[in-house]
Amino acid sequence: MAYFQALFDRICGDLQRSTQEMSSDFLQLSTNQQRVSYALSIPSVHDYIRVKPMFKGKSGMEATKLREFGNKMFGQKDYESALQMYNESVLRAPFDPQVNHSHDHGDMNGNSQERAQCDKHEVTADDRNEFSLALANRSAVLFSLGKYDLSLNDIDLALRHGYPEELKYKLHERKGRCLWNLGRDQEALQSFVTAKEHVTKSQLNSKKRKSWKATVDKQIAELQRSPSSETSTVSITNIPSVSYGTNNTFPSLSTAVEIRQNEQRGRHAVAAQDIHVGDVLIVERPYGSVVLPEQSDTHCDYCCRRVSASLPCHQCSTARYCSRECGDLAWAQYHRVECRYLGLIHSGGVGGMGHLALRLVNKTGFRSLQDFDKVLEEKTARKEKEAGKDAQERKSESNADLQYEDFPGLNAEGVYTNDYNSVYHLENHSAERKPSDLFRRTVMAVFLLRILQNGGFFQVPGEDVSEEDQLLIASHLLRHLQMIPCNAHEVSEFEFYRGDPDRCRYLEVASALHCTMLGMFNHSCDPVINRNFYGDVLVARAIKPVGKGEEITLNYSVLYTTQSRMERQYKLAGQYFFKCSCQPCAENWPLFYDMVQDLQRRNKLPKLKCRQCFSVLPGSEDKDVNKVKCAACGEDQELQALRTELDTIVDDVFTKVGVVVTGEVESSLPVLERCLERMEKIVARPYGYYDSCQEAIKQCYGIVGNCNERTTP
Repeated sequence: MAYFQALFDRICGDLQRSTQEMSSDFLQLSTNQQRVSYALSIPSVHDYIRVKPMFKGKSGMEATKLREFGNKMFGQKDYESALQMYNESVLRAPFDPQVNHSHDHGDMNGNSQERAQCDKHEVTADDRNEFSLALANRSAVLFSLGKYDLSLNDIDLALRHGYPEELKYKLHERKGRCLWNLGRDQEALQSFVTAKEHVTKSQLNSKKRKSWKATVDKQIAELQRSPSSETSTVSITNIPSVSYGTNNTFPSLSTAVEIRQNEQRGRHAVAAQDIHVGDVLIVERPYGSVVLPEQSDTHCDYCCRRVSASLPCHQCSTARYCSRECGDLAWAQYHRVECRYLGLIHSGGVGGMGHLALRLVNKTGFRSLQDFDKVLEEKTARKEKEAGKDAQERKSESNADLQYEDFPGLNAEGVYTNDYNSVYHLENHSAERKPSDLFRRTVMAVFLLRILQNGGFFQVPGEDVSEEDQLLIASHLLRHLQMIPCNAHEVSEFEFYRGDPDRCRYLEVASALHCTMLGMFNHSCDPVINRNFYGDVLVARAIKPVGKGEEITLNYSVLYTTQSRMERQYKLAGQYFFKCSCQPCAENWPLFYDMVQDLQRRNKLPKLKCRQCFSVLPGSEDKDVNKVKCAACGEDQELQALRTELDTIVDDVFTKVGVVVTGEVESSLPVLERCLERMEKIVARPYGYYDSCQEAIKQCYGIVGNCNERTTP
């Protein structure tokens, strides 16, 4: 049983034995501070909730073993397994985080004074050698895999972290070959010259030294003969920009999106203009994200990208980063507090949602939360003064769209920014929650508070934290524990099997909070937009055309094509507290498999639309009917011509689907997007081949975002 659940069961057991249980007093509490105060007054909560550091530290001995395993794999040319072993060796090896901390690329894991206070491991010369040896060996396998930029990074890091003087000639020679392969010829030449200088300090005998120098001289001669090929070494997947320009009030959105609010629909998005398939409507970084424990071996703890050659935290062997920049940012923003408690967080039973609540508060900081609460109190007092007048005015306009200044989460300039103000004002459905649910979340908030307290969040090590400050932070934790299930979502990665579409799938990598995404868009089981990720950056594109003034929806993790109406309604009511009334739910649309089966058996023809007004044509699904009059506009329609055009579009779709499964996106995606636009004008939903086209488009978007190509065994 997980640690937190065991604590919670003991607390509940004590309450039952004392006949106190969850008293009626708790049921009457209306604020999070009151709930936390009640929980802290329970003796068993005070007595049982104690936390101690639990994390995987450094070990030079373990690092050596892992490196030697890697050497064995490397000797067998099993480069992927060798890389995995070297990665683990780098993570386990102790190192001095203050080595060359003024280097251009920044130090590893943040401020050196903060690190010194936190890191109690004394790094010996042997430890330092082990770290540099692991990096050097990893640079060799990365070179063999053709990952020259990553190999170069490891070489530079190994040289700065005490790589043995007598072996440096090898690294400088490998650095020269990396630079040569990257087209940086002049730098490559300098590295070869440096390698020759260092070989004099090696332990090679004179014969081997002479032979080695001759090999390097040949490389220099070949380099000087070859034409210059200076090229950029930066390889970055470009994150798209929003289509049509950035929305002034909601900077993560396109100007094609307008946010409205009324009593009937709540906050929701509508099209400010006609929107086409493929238009990018949202590009948003999260306020906070946490990599799932099962993905922490392969993904950067800060940006959620897959890591080939991970860089470590100086203190623990769990967190890994794709760059020193990510490591430094993580340490400064949250890892300094969480580092020594990661084992407890991962295995303690708080789950990804609990960890994300902790991360949001941790990243915001104690002083910032104090300041935020003061501003919030002042704002609330002002609103209460004006409440009487506002209530009367709005009673008569309950279904009218509210103005932007009425939106919770806007800053003083009237902009919905990616800050804590936006996070705080997301819906948490506290009023709809059962008392037992609220009590469990309250106790969890106290548990998370203790982790923050012991980790140095309050920045007063060794001093008692006032009850007022504890209540402040725990109440924010409790708010987020209620808000996150309704607003957070997964960061995913597309697992792509070339030529094997049935095995392709999305893998959940992290939990994240993108404030605009679920906070501003309503759900539909047949959504307008599809989201995918570039690292932890969310990019949402239109996957069907939308007319000006129509609502723009997304899915809250359920789709009509794969789940029955009953399953969808159960999930949405339980997690998001509403009954879905979208078109697929209202009309009980069939599952994708059933639709396609009907089409393949020719059991029924699709319903077609009028070319003039796009209304559904009566009787168009009857194969014996060839001509009808549109009931809406009175225009005569030749059904056979429409059916022939639709067949041509479907043929084009399946031709491109066959290309997409090979990974060819550039030539396929524009054709598929045009096909979907054309289908929208001809055929009524539900229509299985429309969804087939959508799925192919979504696969293209998955390939160009976070994508891990796998090999079919």
